[in-house]
Amino acid sequence: MATENTIIYHRNKTIDGVNVAYRQAGDASRPTIVLLGGHPSGSYAYDDLTQRLGVDWHVIAPDYPGYGFSDAPADAPWTFDWLADITDGLLEQLDLERYAIYMHDFGAPVGFRIALAHPERVAAIFTQSGNAYTDGLGPAVGFLAEWWQDKPSRQADVDNFLTLAGTRMQWEAGAHDLESIDPAMWTLDQALLDRPERRAAAEALLWDYQSNVGRYPEWQAYLREHRPPLAAVWGKHDPFFLPQGAEAFKRDVPDAEVVLLDTGHFATVEELDTIAEHVDKLLRRAFSA
Repeated sequence: MATENTIIYHRNKTIDGVNVAYRQAGDASRPTIVLLGGHPSGSYAYDDLTQRLGVDWHVIAPDYPGYGFSDAPADAPWTFDWLADITDGLLEQLDLERYAIYMHDFGAPVGFRIALAHPERVAAIFTQSGNAYTDGLGPAVGFLAEWWQDKPSRQADVDNFLTLAGTRMQWEAGAHDLESIDPAMWTLDQALLDRPERRAAAEALLWDYQSNVGRYPEWQAYLREHRPPLAAVWGKHDPFFLPQGAEAFKRDVPDAEVVLLDTGHFATVEELDTIAEHVDKLLRRAFSA
């Protein structure tokens, strides 16, 4: 795999009246990988990976509504069904008929909804702390499960999670070298999250995350039926989504590649080279067939 970088272009499309920002890199005639990121960041969190992959592949990295530089309409439903519909609409406007999906955090519920809607379009799945099994639910998400059961009792924890301290914690969770993490990342995340409409959107999506747990069996059935080329490359110290969640993919895709790295939730910070190499390997396997 080439190690030089490429140019990232910053573009926008209107999907169902919503301005959706996205990053694009690489030659559009080459196979495409769609980078689906997670809370609390926009696609800028994956610029280094986007540049690296864009040398050999075509890369699309969307900002979900409410995140990054996409709109956060006040009257939006703020469910994962809606996020997936908007993201799917962007991919359709870009005339992408076949692509691989990279899933991190929120990227899993968005990506699996798209895969269920269009199984023929998904050439491969790369999951980096993109969970689809109860085995993977870690202690750091325990407060959410309690909040879903008794909202008033854990509302203060959710409020704190959406502060600068909570955002920084997510970036640092499980990392072994905190000085390698650019503070601009959590600072930008929080500057956007502090806007009232985005704060409300984030809380609504955290509430709706419980719908994803209920759909895990459906996602697992999709994997068993379609057996997409799959790699699960996770930080083994991630307290949100445990390494057991990565290993669980082999139950439904027996030839899945599982790699556990000495890092945490935002694994690309400390393990960019390794992750990029495994993505490249998966894409060559998927698109050479």
